[in-house]
Parts: sequence; C-alpha cells; structure tokens
Amino acid sequence: MSVTPARPGSPAHRWMRRSTTVASVLSLAALVGFSPFVLEAPGPVVDTLGEWQGKQIVQISGTKTYPSESRLDLTTVSAQGRPGGSVSALETIAAWLDPVRDIVPREYQYPAGTTAEEQSAESAVQMTGSQQLATLAALNELEIEYSTSTVIAGLANDTNAKNLKDNDTVLTFNGATITDPASLQKAVRASSGATATATILRDGKEQEVQLAVGTGQDGKPSLGVVISADFKLPFTIDFAIENIGGPSAGTMLALGIIDELTPGSLAGDRHVAGTGTIDTQGNVGAIGGIAQKVVGARDAGATVFLAPSDNCAELAGRVPDGLDVYSVSTLKEARGVLQQLADGADTSGLKRCG
Repeated sequence: MSVTPARPGSPAHRWMRRSTTVASVLSLAALVGFSPFVLEAPGPVVDTLGEWQGKQIVQISGTKTYPSESRLDLTTVSAQGRPGGSVSALETIAAWLDPVRDIVPREYQYPAGTTAEEQSAESAVQMTGSQQLATLAALNELEIEYSTSTVIAGLANDTNAKNLKDNDTVLTFNGATITDPASLQKAVRASSGATATATILRDGKEQEVQLAVGTGQDGKPSLGVVISADFKLPFTIDFAIENIGGPSAGTMLALGIIDELTPGSLAGDRHVAGTGTIDTQGNVGAIGGIAQKVVGARDAGATVFLAPSDNCAELAGRVPDGLDVYSVSTLKEARGVLQQLADGADTSGLKRCG
C-alpha cells in the first residue's frame, strides 16, 4: 500500500464511475491483462494531536502549549498503480464494482514518463511545503508575529554568480530595506541602472556587494537569481510525518497547531477528521480523493469531517452514515465550526456537503 495525494482539481475527480468509456477500456484491459488506471481507496487516518509511527506529529517548543481532548485527524488516500507499480484488469474491475473505491486514468494523475522516484520526491516536497504553510497560517490566524527574510535559493544564470551565493540573505537593495521576496522584486524592477548596491548577510556577517541588473524573460530588470522566503518564528514548530506525502494535510495540521497553542480543546471531546490544502492567509483549497477520505474518517470513528468547499459537489450521494461533513473555505471558518461544536451551539445554519 502507498499513501499518496491525488492531484487537486484534476479531471480525475470528475471521472464518472459508470462511464461507457471506462467500460470499454476495462474490456480491453481484461483482454490484454493489464490496467492503465490508478485505484484509489481509503488510506490511513492520523491524529495531528497524537503520534505517527511512534513520534509526536506536531512538536512545539519554546512556548506554552495546552493539552486537548479533541482528536483532529488528517486523512489520506491509498493508491495502487502509481509510477513503478501496476494493477491487473481483475483488480480494476473489482474496484469499479466497489462503491468506496474509484478508478482514475493514470495519465490524469501523473505526467507520462514520471518515475516512482520522481513521484515520491514531488510528494515529499508537497508535504514539507504544506507543513510550512500550515505553520504560517496558524500563526496568522492567532495573530502571532514572526519575521520574514529574503534568501538566495539559486542562480538562474551567471549574471551575479561572483557576488551572490546560495543562502545569502538580502538585507537592502539600492538603499531600500528588503523584508520579503516581494519587496526585493519591487526594488529590482524600480532600478534604472545596469548595476546596483546591495547589503547581504553571509555566514553571519554583513557585507556590501555590487550587483549587475540584467533583463529577464519578461523584459523587466532582473538579477538572474531564484529567491525564497525564510521565516523566523518566536518559537519552534517541528513535524514528524514520514511515508505520507502531498499537500492535502495543511488544513488539519494548522488546526492541530492552533489547538496546541490555545487553552482548552478546539473541538471539545469530538473526533474530527478533515482535509484541504492551506495557504499563508488561511485559504482552504481542493484536494483529491475526497470520497475515499470521508469513508476512511468514518471507519476510524470520526463523527465530524471538514471538507474544502470546492470538493463538496464530489460528495453528492457519497457521505457515509454517521458522519457530518461541513464545508469550509478558510481556516477561520474551520476553526469556527469546531468552536461551535465544542460549545454545543446550534450548527444547523452551517454549510454542509452531501
């Protein structure tokens, strides 16, 4: 079994189970003995406030944290037929007849030629990114301040190869203070000369460098470098999640962080599960495999599920009994749903899926 995200917003999640196209391809697969599909089924369900493979998932140090009686599960999809793997025609037909599993054309999930190593690497990068985004979304929601710096992440060409190195932090550019990548981009595009003066931090020491200003592919001034944001938090937040990839855990990780940093239990003693990508401003985005995730959540004992609003249409007729699925589009909305549940308030006016 492998745990993988489906690609958010891809045509795979609009694939009709009873499509005559599917039936035709299945017939062909039965003849040749192989299947060009990925089979999606419910995957592991993991409490963001608990442990995964013997390690605490969210680890916060350097500030006060609070115990919680809530359970806030991230949900996953188990996939057969990823790059490097295969499924038989009989397995595909069995999945097609199973109301819980979905079959997805492989080319909808993975670009042609993608290797198992490339897919695993991409999935790991997406998970790491979702952890950082979840951290910043949670801190923004709680109005906890942090600082942002602008770091050289690579050189797109040799324009400034002599004066800039990976991991240099840009402090000023032509006298303007640089606070984030956007401010550096703005300062560079406002420059008019062929050279500029910048202050950088390298190996703990500030130094002034002269930089060449060239022209980018968009015709605007460019330094020929790749920049990224580096964040300095007032305390440390680490994660211990192995063998789970993709971006879809962001919303539940952010809620787990919020629960640990605030008194009480965010959802009371409720068993909640959910899914959704997250950005720094707390916007919840669509994910893949929503129908499998609600089943996995119900089977794990959850009674409440938080689903991205953009995924709601996919749950028509597919919400399992005993599970209330709430539609959320922001982290603030998700937090509000859980607080209403914890308070025992009337939730009949909240948006639901299915």
